[in-house]
Amino acid sequence: MKTFAMLFPGQGVQYINMLSSFFKKNNKIFEKKFHEASEYINYNLLSIFQEKKNINNYQYIPLAILTSSIAIYEFWKEKNGPLPKLMSGHSLGEYSALVCSNAIKFRDALKIVNLRSKLMQDVIINKPSLVLAIIGLEQMIVKDICSKYSPKIVSIASINSEDEIIISGDKSAVYEAGKNCKKRGAHRILKLNINIPIHSILMKPIAKKLQVLLKKIKIKPPIIPVINNVDVICETNEKKIKNALIRQVYNTVRWKEIIDLIKSKNILTMLEIGPNKILTNLVKKNKNITALNTNKLNSFLVALKKINMKNMKNKKK
Repeated sequence: MKTFAMLFPGQGVQYINMLSSFFKKNNKIFEKKFHEASEYINYNLLSIFQEKKNINNYQYIPLAILTSSIAIYEFWKEKNGPLPKLMSGHSLGEYSALVCSNAIKFRDALKIVNLRSKLMQDVIINKPSLVLAIIGLEQMIVKDICSKYSPKIVSIASINSEDEIIISGDKSAVYEAGKNCKKRGAHRILKLNINIPIHSILMKPIAKKLQVLLKKIKIKPPIIPVINNVDVICETNEKKIKNALIRQVYNTVRWKEIIDLIKSKNILTMLEIGPNKILTNLVKKNKNITALNTNKLNSFLVALKKINMKNMKNKKK
């Protein structure tokens, strides 16, 4: 019996020397995936992790994160790691999940994410934006505060957990909304290392351009079910998967509901496939959940051992 889910991270997880423990072992899978991606976009993706000046290059960061997650997944398979019962990805991570579930070819995902990144960069020209994490305040209060800034845009970008909500939009309005959240009882307000108004209505104009490209891309039914961000369901229909990816750009990521759905299936082990452990830390807030990650080689091997042991125990039952 498959007893775990795989989670794939989105933007904001990058850091200097990311994946260094994997590359130190001269891992051919990682070299091959990064070479393939770099050749496609004509840019050395590995340089993003090696030089401080490149670590916030938002044109290529999403591609580097996508490639990182897929390389780790390929390494997992090489080590005979078992397949999960469910997959889901946070924002950008949804593309990683769709590639790893054989719904989208890696090259096509690079094409989509590359355009998505460029279009997002275009949105912020002459439009300063801000992304804040609101910690320790009820969703309805945050929603009420955000609604008071029209026609300025302050959107709920992601509901990550019971006590963590991400807001994004116009810089000055989001800043004021953050201050009001603090006054209404938020424990902390954190500025995220993202310079794009992710999952806000400001992103809606790019949806049509993304749709034009997606019409040319073949998407197959995932061989492992993928829970999407906007509807919190597993789609198999090509048209519906594409529609969800388009709406995801400017709608709230319903991450808490995704985790709740996984739990409702009696899946209490969750493995983050990516170069950091942000989703792992979010999942840890849930009681009775075993949260594992693959951000470093040692963590990867620990996770592989624990999940293999769990699977062996389940087979004996």
